Amino acid sequence: MQPKRYPLSSWVTLRDWDVDLAERVQEWHDIGFTIIMSPTVTDDPETHTRARELLDLCAAKDIEVILLDKRIRTPSGSFRNPPEEKHLPENYREEAESAVKEFADHPAVWGLFVTDEPLVGNLPAVAKACRMLREMTDAAEPYVNYLPNHLISADGTSAGIRRHVGFDDFGAYLDHVVRETGATMLSYDQYCSMSPEWGGPDQWYRCLADYQGAAIRHNITFWNIILAHGHWMYRAPSPLEMSWQFYNSLAYGAQGIMYFMYRAGGIGGYGAPVDELGNRGPLFAQLQRQHAQFLGQWAWRYRKCRPVATYHWPNAPVGLKRFDGSGIVTALAEDPGTVRRPSAASHLVVGEFLDDQQRPHVVLANGSWEKHTFAHITVKGTAVHTIAGEDCERATGEASAGTVSFSTHMMPGQAIFFRVT
Repeated sequence: MQPKRYPLSSWVTLRDWDVDLAERVQEWHDIGFTIIMSPTVTDDPETHTRARELLDLCAAKDIEVILLDKRIRTPSGSFRNPPEEKHLPENYREEAESAVKEFADHPAVWGLFVTDEPLVGNLPAVAKACRMLREMTDAAEPYVNYLPNHLISADGTSAGIRRHVGFDDFGAYLDHVVRETGATMLSYDQYCSMSPEWGGPDQWYRCLADYQGAAIRHNITFWNIILAHGHWMYRAPSPLEMSWQFYNSLAYGAQGIMYFMYRAGGIGGYGAPVDELGNRGPLFAQLQRQHAQFLGQWAWRYRKCRPVATYHWPNAPVGLKRFDGSGIVTALAEDPGTVRRPSAASHLVVGEFLDDQQRPHVVLANGSWEKHTFAHITVKGTAVHTIAGEDCERATGEASAGTVSFSTHMMPGQAIFFRVT
């Protein structure tokens, strides 16, 4: 079950209930979120009352909710001992049914939070819970956030992902997840683009490719949780780097984007869109801009598209597809004016899609967060139509002998979206 609108959200949208809910919902509306994560509903009756208040406020702003309720949460795995088995409580079904009965039919509820990053030892319990929840209701989606591929060296010595998931092949692990849980979407978080210690942009793209591959194989969607503040070994992104994460995720076919986290700060964290004092920083304005642009111009068509393949030009990270002109886009070139002074060629990312009518579409993203480009694009077809707004397409380019060519400027991290006839 897909959300009503393209999912834009933040991990831990709200930590606890002790806030002005109406004020916070307005903030989510201001930034352009379409779905949020609630604080946890506990045994305290007051949290149930506050949850209903939050759901009503969100419904009034056309914002959906992933509800956190302790009755639905499953036991977490142990990163110190990933194979350690975890089992559902004996009364799990009874408790989950009470939560479903209380909240699942509310018009604002989209999902029911099950767990974060299940490991090999607790995944069977998570899968069992997901199957139970699907039996209980089709009004709310069991939501699980899965692990990224942390494998950043060929021999696996740089991270423990094999030990975490129980598979040597990450794609096989994702196939197993879909089969066992019945997932209709996959969600994961990966921030290594802002950390050379954890693989940098190349590993970030490889993880996108892993989830794109699973989405294509199982005809489902995937969401990407991207970095919005500095913490641990990850530096805070700049506005251009935030744009780069957003549009390059779209070039791989992400049908939902969340941020970690839009409100954060204090010792050990910095640079969030809203800091620990409640101040809105540069990334708040950046998120407003990219959400307004995407929701206002692209989302109506993008949501109907499913990825076919994604290519990198002129070179690809190891293990990914280098652009070879065999798809919808047949040729790419960069105007000499953008490389007049000694500098490397731009990095372009070509995402090719088919919509629900099997019409080809392309998201062409600037794969650099530092370098602008003036790109020349040639496609197979008779016309190119840029997606310019709700039910709005604009013809562009020059047709000749079965191809169409056009040129475009793109600033760092930007992208264009077009349909090919």
